Amino acid sequence: MPDVIVVFDGNEEFEELVKSLGYEIVAKVYFKNKVNPKYYISKGKIEEIKNLLKDFNVEKIIIDAILKSSQWYKLEKELKIRVDDRIKLIIDIFADRARSREAMMQVEYANLKYETSHIKELIHQIRLGEHPGFMGGGEYEIADYYEQIRRKMARIRKELEKLKVHREERRKRRKEEGYILVGIAGYTNTGKSTLLKALSGRDVVIENRMFSTLSTRTSKIGKEKILITDTVGFVENMPPWLIRAFEPTLEEIYKADIVLLLLNCQESIEDFKRKMQVSLEILEGKSEGKIIPVINKIDSCKDLDEKIKIAKEIGEPIAISALRGIGIEDVIRRIKDEMKIEKFYAEVEKDSKAYNFIIKHGKIIKIEADEMMKIIFEMPISKYSALKDLIREISTGNDGVLKRI
Repeated sequence: MPDVIVVFDGNEEFEELVKSLGYEIVAKVYFKNKVNPKYYISKGKIEEIKNLLKDFNVEKIIIDAILKSSQWYKLEKELKIRVDDRIKLIIDIFADRARSREAMMQVEYANLKYETSHIKELIHQIRLGEHPGFMGGGEYEIADYYEQIRRKMARIRKELEKLKVHREERRKRRKEEGYILVGIAGYTNTGKSTLLKALSGRDVVIENRMFSTLSTRTSKIGKEKILITDTVGFVENMPPWLIRAFEPTLEEIYKADIVLLLLNCQESIEDFKRKMQVSLEILEGKSEGKIIPVINKIDSCKDLDEKIKIAKEIGEPIAISALRGIGIEDVIRRIKDEMKIEKFYAEVEKDSKAYNFIIKHGKIIKIEADEMMKIIFEMPISKYSALKDLIREISTGNDGVLKRI
């Protein structure tokens, strides 16, 4: 595993992010002082890092900060080693997890976007008379590389736009087929993949590491007309441009009829609130569906009652343990309640428009063939009027039968 030195305030989440990429932390430099505009960290901390570099042969320094390009440039020049910030670390984690073509393109786009600000800084420093030193390259060489990046980003945007159209067509087709679209959202490592497995019964690969899911995964819930999608987890301090780079993936959450916002009951009260707020800020103004708070891991947590009160700021929460299967039926019932799915009885002719409408939009519970097809089924109440009109339209001497049960 590559060795690194981390500069941070002792934040356990940042340390976990670093380790999730396989890095070995050989030294920690703690920084809680006022930010130095020039280097971000103080001169004293820079000297501390220089002394550590004499003792350890490390690949890079990773700082828990969103560095300005000028701060990055000055730190690398001063320390003569690669310096990554929090954003670069997250992009690298995403790159490690990306499996689908679309996810890989999104990661590449984010990485190129990140690079452009650094390249601009190199050009700026050269024009001021600086020489990039070990970072290499003259102004024209760097400027040419910058233009190559811009052209590549334009090509990726074009490809992602094509995939966006394809996704929109797929969502439209699913809705026309009568499916309810449900998205699982939440902070990274809250158990989203475990919930997908519990709801769908699908053999989902579950890994105990941050951002184990980057691409979207959609499964059907048993015989229900419900499709549920798991996607990338949220994390704090992601700049808007990075969130926008992954909007093609997050769209499956934004466009869902219902969003299950998963919260980890094992967190402290403070972290529970913070991560809930981070998740809401990413969903705010984007999500078109009803957001339902779901408190997970209740089999091994404290202060459940207090956390339920906190989650009520969003709506009435559901308490579950996805791993143990506790509360899973409550989740399905709540989805049906929110979408106003009711049970009906109908008598219609086989292969009629009404029959095909029920098959398309409803979940069949029981069906008997006689002179008329006798069907007990569940269906959103919003489809009731359309079905009633179809039954009247095709009836020959009688209105058929359609009633709630």
